[in-house]
Amino acid sequence: MFLLRIAEDWASQISRIRDAHTDDTHLIRFDNTYYRLCRPGPETFKVTVAPGTGRVEEGITLTLQVRDLYVTHIGTQLFGRYASTLDRLAPQALTLDQVVHELPTAQGDRLFEWQSLLVFCVAESLRNDLIAMAVGQMISATMGNPVLRGPAAQLPVRDYLPIARTWGQASDAVFQAFSPQAQRIVLRPRSQLSLVERRFYERVDETKIPSHLVRSARTIKVLKRPG
Repeated sequence: MFLLRIAEDWASQISRIRDAHTDDTHLIRFDNTYYRLCRPGPETFKVTVAPGTGRVEEGITLTLQVRDLYVTHIGTQLFGRYASTLDRLAPQALTLDQVVHELPTAQGDRLFEWQSLLVFCVAESLRNDLIAMAVGQMISATMGNPVLRGPAAQLPVRDYLPIARTWGQASDAVFQAFSPQAQRIVLRPRSQLSLVERRFYERVDETKIPSHLVRSARTIKVLKRPG
């Protein structure tokens, strides 16, 4: 169980959770850092999202699958898809706090929207560095100590939803942009690799990625496992 507090160090907290539940690779991203890879298998893990203000001992627990970082449950309730109105939302940090405080008693459309917003901020941050940074900056713009000047105090979800929706496609495109050798090595357990294979590394070839997926591919941190 990980605690994820709505605070200015959001991106750092996300990074620790990501590192604990995904595998490292020697596949190099566009920014010279390394991709991480979803793990195989049916296992799940839990993240409790806690507010940064008010009743800070409260929290909402999300259950995520290791194979794709999809949220299956919010508390004990099943979660399937995002609300169709998610793209209309532009939350501030205090909005996320309000979601955590009031979600247990919310009903109807408000319940579905707030569930979707919380899942979006957590799951898409885990998959995508750009979204993790955007959520963190949004929080810092209103709750930072000191308050961060410059970044928008709101998170325009509509700007990031297309990236989230193409994560699977973009992951496949990135994976195919590596050589067959790199693909074989990264999918094998590290314990089965030779010393030479463990030292192997390769940079993604952007020219092999379809143009309509390049923006999404550039922001992905965790690749969905093929198959």
